[in-house]
Amino acid sequence: MIQDVLPHTGYLAAGFAMNLLISAIAMAVGTLLGVSLGRLRHGGATVLDAPSRLATNICRNVPSFVLLFYMASMIPSEVEIGGSIHAVPLWIKASLALIFPVIGFCSDQSLGYFRQRAEGQPGALETFVIAWTQYFLIIIMASATASVIGANEIVGRANTVISQQSDDRLMLGIYLYVSLWFLASGLAVSGFVKIVLRYGQKVEN
Repeated sequence: MIQDVLPHTGYLAAGFAMNLLISAIAMAVGTLLGVSLGRLRHGGATVLDAPSRLATNICRNVPSFVLLFYMASMIPSEVEIGGSIHAVPLWIKASLALIFPVIGFCSDQSLGYFRQRAEGQPGALETFVIAWTQYFLIIIMASATASVIGANEIVGRANTVISQQSDDRLMLGIYLYVSLWFLASGLAVSGFVKIVLRYGQKVEN
């Protein structure tokens, strides 16, 4: 089984790079917008508080899987820019779908961060970073759903490999191999954040 799976490593790795790209874009944009909403909710301006809470609730409660199909259907497959026709990559649509839950999450988490800072509680930033990291790992896992709209990420590529073969053992091996990629990425991200937090604590001390 291992001998059958390993030759596809390069092909699958290129797909996993797409998963990481989708996740990174969703977390970067979602964090920026979510923290902005959290700041508005904490700012005390009653005019902005209600719209900020409404936006947070919408982003938090709309299923990303539904948004994925919505983005795939509503965003055109091609756009005209400067007289030239350009295709809209499916990974962009997947990234947009995952941005919304990140906004809701970061709005709530940043609100807690701003409140803890205002009250002088220690460890506010560390708490936010740990929660953000855990959610980043969730988004990496959720990026695999992009395969349902045809995005060329690792699960979609795994399905392509399987469809070209007729051996059930290969299917089991490929999916197990793909799972290991996600597991390894989670351990790597968690380990990196722990190192950063430890370094930050040493600097503060």
